[in-house]
Amino acid sequence: MTKRKKRKKPMDHNFVYIFLLTIFILFVLYFNFDKISNLMKNSHKEKSKVGIKEIHEKISVFDAIVHAKMLLGIPDKYFKNKIGDYTIYTSMGVDKSEMDLNYANIIITGQIELVGGKLISGKDKNNSNKQVLEFLDPKDSQKYIITLYYVKTNPVLKRKTQLAIIIDDFGSQNDKLFDDFCNLNPNINFSILPDLNLSREIMIKAAETGHETMIHIPMEPISYPKNNPGPNAIYVHLSDKEIRKRMERFIKQFPLCVGANNHMGSLTTTDEEIMKVVLEVLKKHDLYFIDSRTTQSSIAYEVAKNMMVPTFKSNLFLDTPDMSNKTLNSKIKQLQSLSKNRDKLLVITHCATRESYNYLKKFLKTIEKLDFELVPVSKLFETTLPEIL
Repeated sequence: MTKRKKRKKPMDHNFVYIFLLTIFILFVLYFNFDKISNLMKNSHKEKSKVGIKEIHEKISVFDAIVHAKMLLGIPDKYFKNKIGDYTIYTSMGVDKSEMDLNYANIIITGQIELVGGKLISGKDKNNSNKQVLEFLDPKDSQKYIITLYYVKTNPVLKRKTQLAIIIDDFGSQNDKLFDDFCNLNPNINFSILPDLNLSREIMIKAAETGHETMIHIPMEPISYPKNNPGPNAIYVHLSDKEIRKRMERFIKQFPLCVGANNHMGSLTTTDEEIMKVVLEVLKKHDLYFIDSRTTQSSIAYEVAKNMMVPTFKSNLFLDTPDMSNKTLNSKIKQLQSLSKNRDKLLVITHCATRESYNYLKKFLKTIEKLDFELVPVSKLFETTLPEIL
């Protein structure tokens, strides 16, 4: 009897398909690993973005109002809120000596718009002593009405008018008279003429006694050559290159000086192009500029403002036309009158003689009893208000 051969079991086709599919998937994963990895990362980023957006959307218009109140420094007693049926009402009291309503309006509106709030309307009331602003929060259709008003401040607590004094024409004094000037209130500024024998020495001594110093830039007067402004002055016929050269030389000569004002210059300060060159150099070195106002036609202050150079202009000369008691009383009355509408004033005097010193000392003694705060010139540029965002 013949033995029959055993038949082989047919291969399981399902197993083959599964095996080949597995190989294919591994193949695809291997060659597309980077793409898949980036896709997962991007997915994570998108989730993060959504999370950030959700957090941002939780900042309400009311939060922005509270933040604006903090920026403006409004005390809690002048910050009131009331919730109505459809509107949230807020009132903010503003101290007029610190800022005006328009400034507060800008800060508040800016903060609300940063979080998506919309200004619907704004109205002045009571001769501009009150402003009413209406906002809408589009996220929940919530309305907000903000009333800005001036608070009544105690006149006894009114801030004193800041007064800066510049003594011009230092540069040749190195005796008892200069020492006496140095012993005066350290908030007084000394303005020093360049290129004189004792210019640098005076700058150093003034700094030792705490006095702020300035470069007294010699400039061409209308009366030149009858009146000579001094060596290396800024004349209107000079080229821009030469003016820059002279200005750089002055600044190098006075490394401790923090600003400058003009000596004479009744012609130079009326020339816009010349003043632009002078001010460009001062701005480059972060120095302020004071317009001495040796002529009513001077445009130096306006040009400096337009160029965003810290600037101020003299309100009056203390020792002109003379140094009599009559002139002294007249000048003090002028300052008192000016201080009614201004919180910062600047005056100029000179250091030529012992009479100049005695006159200034008498002036200082008189204003001690008045509503003035003596400050260095640089203090006039300080502000406590927040930056507009």
